[in-house]
Amino acid sequence: MRVPSHESLKVFGPSVSTAEGSDWQRQRKLTATPFNEQKSSSVWSESLRQANDILQSWTSCGLDGAEYCAEDVRTLAINVLAFAGFQKSYPFKGSHQADTTTTTTTTTPSTYRDALAIILQNVLALLVVPSQVFSLPFLPKKWAQVGWAKTAFKKYMLEQLADEKQLISKGKPGSGTLVSNLVRASEEPKALGKSNTGKVHKPLSIDEILGNIFIFNFAGHDTTSISLAYAIFLLAAHPKVQDWISEEIDFYLGSEPDPTKWQYETTFPKLQRCLAVLLETLRLYNPIPGVPKHTGPRPQHLTLSNTLILDIPPNTLVVPGLQALHTHPRYWGPDSLTWRPSRWIIPSPSPPANPSLHTTLLTEKLLTPQKGTFIAWSEGLQNCPGKKFAQVEFVATMARLFRDHRAEAVPDSGLGESLEEARERVMGVVRDSDVELLLKMRETGGVRIRWVER
Repeated sequence: MRVPSHESLKVFGPSVSTAEGSDWQRQRKLTATPFNEQKSSSVWSESLRQANDILQSWTSCGLDGAEYCAEDVRTLAINVLAFAGFQKSYPFKGSHQADTTTTTTTTTPSTYRDALAIILQNVLALLVVPSQVFSLPFLPKKWAQVGWAKTAFKKYMLEQLADEKQLISKGKPGSGTLVSNLVRASEEPKALGKSNTGKVHKPLSIDEILGNIFIFNFAGHDTTSISLAYAIFLLAAHPKVQDWISEEIDFYLGSEPDPTKWQYETTFPKLQRCLAVLLETLRLYNPIPGVPKHTGPRPQHLTLSNTLILDIPPNTLVVPGLQALHTHPRYWGPDSLTWRPSRWIIPSPSPPANPSLHTTLLTEKLLTPQKGTFIAWSEGLQNCPGKKFAQVEFVATMARLFRDHRAEAVPDSGLGESLEEARERVMGVVRDSDVELLLKMRETGGVRIRWVER
């Protein structure tokens, strides 16, 4: 029995998102390998590089501000994923700069990153349109380009897979790519592990490796880039929250102006306020409005306080409503609909009479929500394996953007707007969100954000 709602995700092959039962257990174990601390460190470094480039691009726009911040953070997220996937850093190009990845229509994508960018820009079409359609003659150029990108992406991944197997056969260390991690997890006996019945797990097949690489990119790109876009818009509309995270960034990074010297191991755990911005943004504006679950072949009993509330029949799709859960006043207080990142920070229970900023920051702790009240990355055994990846990328980007700069909404001179009115217009854009596969702002092109030194 297959999960109907997940069948469309088999664009390149089965994956941990389409598997069930013992097969899911096997794939989850083997696909968890790439998401380790070594990978987090490289994600941190690459995110800082990309954020540095994006900041230079935005500041070059001067007082007029950058108009396409939401589109630009998509590029940042693609570049970070491409680095994780191929161990190659690509230079950032802003939306106001020429970008051949979106304009070429006569040749196949020239790089792994180009193919990935086209696939992620057209992922909805890939999920709903039969694969054979993209190989039909006389297709519109854009559709043909999607077909080329899909073919090229698979080609790049297969080449990586063959190279990695050759390295293994020669006893050489891996390349560090996602494909490398997955191949080695499948080739090493210790990594394979055993199922609940005591049998050794079989390795991932080629199709499963390709399918999981696609899922990692699909799940990790749009969700992260959408969250970054929301956070930047919200921060531009809330200058006091910018001041709040800047206190933390200045305290821990103020004496080191060179981002290349910000070490993941010692810096990331300290930037709790930056992480709180992500958590609060996901609480109110989670790109995934519901987490599909399936009861499987047996009925499931829903109980509350040891009382049976409902018997859910077998083979039933259940989608918990994240927005209702994440905004319930019982768990999040009377201001549950207000974006307030500070709710995630717990101050010292017994602070001194007039605590210094030093004392305040050193004694703050990150809130651990009551179990079952915050499931932005799902929860339980089937939680998102890329959770740490997303958190590291987001915090690194926030730290670099706001280390020396502020984000300001640019008033529309044609409307005679004040700065406060411009901020309210930004909030109007945030509120005008819609679900098209994922929750995101409907139209961001009319908002300009300028980045000024503070």
